[in-house]
Amino acid sequence: MIDGFGQNEHMDEPLFLKIRPGDAVLYETDQIGKVLTFIGGSRDPDVPTLFMIANVDSGEIRWIHGEEVTEIVSEYRTTIKKPSTFLEQIQQQQRQ
Repeated sequence: MIDGFGQNEHMDEPLFLKIRPGDAVLYETDQIGKVLTFIGGSRDPDVPTLFMIANVDSGEIRWIHGEEVTEIVSEYRTTIKKPSTFLEQIQQQQRQ
């Protein structure tokens, strides 16, 4: 969306607002962690502020503030398929 000054409102969106559970992120100087979950802020619980991450090298699980994240290394996104009917499952098994 364009604001009154011709700027894109989402252009300056902080990086931590784009992070979702399952993403791999770079934090501190050279640490990579997998985001396990997050806690929302007190003003808006849907806005992530603290992230629980598992360090991919050491396995250490810790909480980091969203502004400590410097880059999203890998995004984890899923798509949900329409559940198939029982008949479709049987037909698929027969084809295999």
